[in-house]
Amino acid sequence: MTGVILILIGSLGVAFSILILRSDPTRHDNRAFATLGLLDATMALFRGTTALHGADIADRTVMYPCALMAPFLAWATLEFAWSFPFNRPLPWRWRVPIAVATLATLVLLASGRSIERSNLANALFFVPATILMIVWQMRNLRRVEGDRLGARLVVAALIVRWITANIVYGLYRRIDGELWSQLLWIETTLVVLFGFVLIGLGCVRSNLFTFRSALGGIALEAAFFLAGLGLTAVAMVGALELRERFPGLGLALLLLAALIPLAVFAITERLRPRLEAGVDPRKARSHELLDHAMATATGDVGELTATVERTLAAISDGGVVRFRPAAAAGDDEAEPTAPATSRTAARRDGATLTVPVRTGATVHGALELRGGILDRETTLASERLADRLAAACELRRLAGELEAASRLAALGAFAAAIAHDIRTPLTSVQMNVQMLRRKVALPADDMEHFDIALEELRRLDAHVRELLDYAKPLALHREAVDAREVAEGAARTVAPLLAGRGQRLTCRHDPDVPPIAADPHRLRQVLCNLLDNAAHASPADAAIELVTRRDGDRVAIDVVDHGAGVAAADLTRIFEPFFTTRPDGTGLGLAICQKVVRGHGGDLVVRSRPGDGATFTVLLPTAALSTAA
Repeated sequence: MTGVILILIGSLGVAFSILILRSDPTRHDNRAFATLGLLDATMALFRGTTALHGADIADRTVMYPCALMAPFLAWATLEFAWSFPFNRPLPWRWRVPIAVATLATLVLLASGRSIERSNLANALFFVPATILMIVWQMRNLRRVEGDRLGARLVVAALIVRWITANIVYGLYRRIDGELWSQLLWIETTLVVLFGFVLIGLGCVRSNLFTFRSALGGIALEAAFFLAGLGLTAVAMVGALELRERFPGLGLALLLLAALIPLAVFAITERLRPRLEAGVDPRKARSHELLDHAMATATGDVGELTATVERTLAAISDGGVVRFRPAAAAGDDEAEPTAPATSRTAARRDGATLTVPVRTGATVHGALELRGGILDRETTLASERLADRLAAACELRRLAGELEAASRLAALGAFAAAIAHDIRTPLTSVQMNVQMLRRKVALPADDMEHFDIALEELRRLDAHVRELLDYAKPLALHREAVDAREVAEGAARTVAPLLAGRGQRLTCRHDPDVPPIAADPHRLRQVLCNLLDNAAHASPADAAIELVTRRDGDRVAIDVVDHGAGVAAADLTRIFEPFFTTRPDGTGLGLAICQKVVRGHGGDLVVRSRPGDGATFTVLLPTAALSTAA
């Protein structure tokens, strides 16, 4: 009877482990639970098999292999205790010493079977591991927000499981042998079963399984495993009996018997969808609706959005679904502080499920589901639908960018051609006006018209140069330069202009800024342009800051003004060619700056709020990174 109970407990442990691992193999805590569950199940199955053959589970020959697996079980439990329910891997500063202690304990136990070594391993490894596990889980429990029941179940199971094991094995050879055997039976059956059930339920709740879905999944996995185990055992026994009658076929029969688990696995995978449909009709209906939506979805974002909302509403049984674009997504773009229950960082807040629609770091919006059934099936469906919608949004964005780039390229080529044709006669007109001004003798009021004409001609010539500069290929002459010296050079160039407006320029440079590989002339042009823009955006007597600092593995140069700032609607357009808010601008200054900075392998970013000024940051790789690239 003991053997049957242990085999059933081991099968239940395998079922729990497979169910949790299949729910989301990417979660670290799910993988850790599957590892510790399979190790514990293996020990239960080993004990059960030996008990069926008449061995006592307290016998040394049975305890010794289990003792050798116990250090790895402790390691897996510590991995799980750190990770659950926040889905975070154990840091290497902890993993390395735990791995060393695990291997040392394994060597200690394998080098001898004396009771003294077992007690030493218990005192030096298992007891400290239990204390560490309890400390980590209690800390995690305090940090869990919202529903803590799942985490509490896990904490209770781990505490009972490991304290009981430490007490039982610590009493080995210290109390009556018969009493100790009974305690070992309780620890290997009732306590292990209690641990499996509580930890499994905690993980089930964390992964948003419904009770019916979890119960049906565990029953199916346990049935599959027992069927495979039973058929394999029958095949092995039959092969051994046939080997006695037909010695020449013995090896072939054993090999065929060893293939039974593979055959059972293939059959169960084929039967799984039908059996799951009978056990959990909601899951089957969810998959049917999701597959139909994926098969009929079009590339049009509007039609796909309607399909996604309609499908998710049906899967959630009456929930209200709405896709909110990124411009209106608000705080939904932020990462959740609660434990993530999915790969896409879905956030569940009471009766609301929010799933970001994103492609990499680009957030297109969020799917918001209110009401209905917010279980695992709804969450998984919302993730897949969000991924499909994100792909369509990204395709539309890329198509828009390509179309805009084509229009800008055509417009740039046309403008460059016109600028090239205008530049020669414009220079001629400017020279003739200058000559005419020197030759004529007119009153001062009339001579002012020449000055106005020359000023306008110089302005037109500057615009033509900007057009040609933007249109022609970028040629950079890089060298290792100090970004602080380039910034100081730009500051000296624009200082007279700022002084004429009564504005103050403050320079601040961090001492640990590494050198960059850049064209100092072109980079100085960029900074002069940004400083000139800051001066135009700032009132008289305003302060402008020029800051050089290190930003991770890059160098950052900030140009900070305290003017009116950039309107929110203009933030996404200020680097577009020919977009300008200044009546005398061409809209090419910032576009050229961005072109030069990106030509250096860097980026030009802006942060601004209306009324609070703006900060333009030039981010450039260090000379070492540029050389490596």
